[in-house]
Amino acid sequence: MTDLHFSPRPNRAAEIDWQPWAPETFARAKILGRPILLSISAVWCHWCHVMDETSYSDEAVLAAIREKYVAIRVDNDERPDVNARYNMGGWPTTAFLAPDGTTITGATYLPPPEMRRALDEIAGFYAANREQIAQRALELRDRKRAYEPASRSDLTPAMIAPIVASLVESYDPQYGGFGTAPKFPQTDAHEFLLGEYRADGDGRLLEIVANTLRHMALGGTYDHVEGGFFRYSTTRDWSVPHFEKMAEDHAGLLRICAALASSTEEPWVRETLRSAVAYVRTVLRDGATGFFAGSQDADETYFALPLEGRRATEAPYVDRRNYSNWTAGLASAFFAVARALDDDALAGEAIVALDGLHERMLDDGGLLFHVLAPGAPPAVRGLLTDQVAYARALLDAHEHTGEERFLARAIAIADRVHEAFEAPDGGFYDNAGLEERIGNLTIPDRPIGENGTHADSLLRLAALTGEERFHRAAERTLLLFAATYAAAGSFAATYCRALRRLLSPERSVRIVGAPAGTAALRAGALALADPLLTVRTVPPGQAEALGLPATPGTAYLCAGTACGAPVADPAGLAGARETLLAGAV
Repeated sequence: MTDLHFSPRPNRAAEIDWQPWAPETFARAKILGRPILLSISAVWCHWCHVMDETSYSDEAVLAAIREKYVAIRVDNDERPDVNARYNMGGWPTTAFLAPDGTTITGATYLPPPEMRRALDEIAGFYAANREQIAQRALELRDRKRAYEPASRSDLTPAMIAPIVASLVESYDPQYGGFGTAPKFPQTDAHEFLLGEYRADGDGRLLEIVANTLRHMALGGTYDHVEGGFFRYSTTRDWSVPHFEKMAEDHAGLLRICAALASSTEEPWVRETLRSAVAYVRTVLRDGATGFFAGSQDADETYFALPLEGRRATEAPYVDRRNYSNWTAGLASAFFAVARALDDDALAGEAIVALDGLHERMLDDGGLLFHVLAPGAPPAVRGLLTDQVAYARALLDAHEHTGEERFLARAIAIADRVHEAFEAPDGGFYDNAGLEERIGNLTIPDRPIGENGTHADSLLRLAALTGEERFHRAAERTLLLFAATYAAAGSFAATYCRALRRLLSPERSVRIVGAPAGTAALRAGALALADPLLTVRTVPPGQAEALGLPATPGTAYLCAGTACGAPVADPAGLAGARETLLAGAV
């Protein structure tokens, strides 16, 4: 793990005896008979910095922690699995735990007076109620989340409508986005709505996405000097942002802007796409490794300056750690942007990033490590989020480049996820148990977001390879959440995207030939902008196994295993697709 990061401004937070998230720390709390103060922070988090400068610099707070607690500091970006179980509604999270990791209570930012009071009261409460807290912990850990069994007939298109309806209902037609304030990008929700627009042609859904991105891109949530999106807006009209810039957000936003470029001629779309990807390449991308930095710190004074003022001022801190899920997400987005802007260099940079993940971040068992800090070895093994983002990016890489190695790697990572993460009744746990299971990490969690994304990738793999095992795993995952998905609201967007693919007739383009000689056909297939269409480039020597003639330079529109007449001209793919959709194949 990397060193702890504190506010860049004067503070005393480093004087606290912060301990790592490790078995020895919990054992120490048990021996001392003290509760644990868990601080979940992030290098980009404005209020985390404020808490360092205020509460964690207050003499009485420091004394109380020293005398009554064992303190643990966890970086949200390094340990998303810890954050998922202990976050109290934002960052910083200030959680109070028993020595076995049971949550006693918690909050987000606590100013010094409230922090002093909380430290005293919770230490007293723990001392007086140790046995009851221990008993409650046993009861909570014995309680299993109930998933009602579902059958294949329970999965219907009608399941998608409530999530669409809830997003439409919460949409702000004046300023875009959902709800009032604060407003976040919600990129998964927008990508889902774009897919639904293309499925049924409902122009309202396209307008929701376009209007939201328009207000973000033309308003205060965009950096009009150096490019790039800020993390979120504190106001309904996107005018007053929180100024951190996140690799994770840009992966989704670049993908959506690239998709919008095929649906609208409005000039702001491509202008924003060029500006935002230029920011990512200039500031976040590491030219030496091809990986992407995780974030750039918030600094409202710096970001308020004009260009010349910024040139004379030190730029906000950039977290140079590579996070595998975010690097994979940006690589995936770069393929889409490369097509939208006709910029082959972007695709080349995406390939470098994915090859780097394969070469530097895979453990001996074929799973990605999560984080790589400059000068340090890879750390944090076996998180689902990394494998899911990587699998999706590998599929995007194969569809864009035609290179067989990306498809082979996607198959390999899907098989390893099945072995290491899949639950007996379907779905995938958020970690493979390769790191120490301490505290609430002993409680299994199957996050619907990552499960939905991976189910979609498995269905793509099934269509690309004809391997039924991928389809079965995706269907088991979707069945698992069938009775509970709606409670997730907008977070069910990835689930519904996968469900739409499962319930739609499988359609694909299969291109026979070497990657270099079939680039135009691939470009034509991907230009159809059909989110449910998969594109496979097949070496002539493998064509016969897929029931195709081994004639290089030909493409086939297929519904399942039934394929139409060969197409040699990219322009003919659109007509072949219409024939396919009409059921004439």
